[in-house]
Amino acid sequence: MSKNYTCEDLFPTWYRTIELSLTQETLQKRISAINKIIDEENVELWLDIVKMAHGITIGSPQHKELFVSIFKEFDLSFPIQSNDNIVKTLSEISLCFLFESTTDLRHIVSLAVINLNFFEQYSGSDIPFYKLAHQMDAINKTGPIFNISEAVENLRDKASAIEEDEEGEETLEIEDSLNLINLVIHINDENNKLKEESNVLWWLFTQYSTSNKAYFSEAGLAKMTVSSPHELFEITTYSGFLISAKHILHKALIVSNGNKVKLKELSLAEVIIETSEKIKEEILLIGQLNEFTPFLHAISLEKSLEDVNLWKGAFNKKFGAGTCERKFKPEDLAFQFYTEMTFIKSYQSL
Repeated sequence: MSKNYTCEDLFPTWYRTIELSLTQETLQKRISAINKIIDEENVELWLDIVKMAHGITIGSPQHKELFVSIFKEFDLSFPIQSNDNIVKTLSEISLCFLFESTTDLRHIVSLAVINLNFFEQYSGSDIPFYKLAHQMDAINKTGPIFNISEAVENLRDKASAIEEDEEGEETLEIEDSLNLINLVIHINDENNKLKEESNVLWWLFTQYSTSNKAYFSEAGLAKMTVSSPHELFEITTYSGFLISAKHILHKALIVSNGNKVKLKELSLAEVIIETSEKIKEEILLIGQLNEFTPFLHAISLEKSLEDVNLWKGAFNKKFGAGTCERKFKPEDLAFQFYTEMTFIKSYQSL
């Protein structure tokens, strides 16, 4: 989508794929309904909207009913039956509007879209919600909402005034107190980020896998494809999502491959089978959310069904024939594991 256009500009083009005679009045009603859905900030509803956008049967029919009812609230002529095609299209468009918004939910929902279609098993769409989801590349805390340098200077002036006040009448005003509190929060955030950065660099420098109790090169490529994202996730719990995670994981995997840059492609089934039961049990403690965490779901299936053919068959039935055995770059597999764990942590924190 061009940076010169917003979702509202492109809405008529997207919507005319299902309704050629779109009027300006109908357009505004649809946009108003979408904005109300965004204002709801209902993550469970949005996860089902992601499923509806992919044509997947949702677990909570009431969410589809809620979705339809909001559109009907703004347009009494909105169809409540035989509306699967219009609901699917409006779900895709709604996701675009969400990703363009400033609500915090846009990040976690973008990960849901990305995770769900890792195997690219769903057909493409002319509505660019996939593209916009990939642009939401990190779940980050918002930065300072005030000017740090200005706040420091103001507090310095206030401190000088207090020292020079012979009668001791100079006091901190409410604004000064808020600035002081915000500065302490900012310093704490920065210290935590530096601590995590130091932990990550130390982990890479030592090249030691605590979960395998072996050096990266001793554990080997297949095991580290699962272990490295789990260990990276464990030492980056503060920032939520490490933007450079894929590059860090790639470096760890190269080391596990005897420092050979060319990495053998592996399948999800291969890396799960190679991973120790202890590590898989630790990963399962994080949780999983079926379609939205396909890799974690695969580990859950392997644990519950035990027989390799049974769990692989169950996984392939859900995500498409042969997906469990399909070969991928190890860094892509590792990054997907990391992304899913981050998604689950963010979902649980809501």
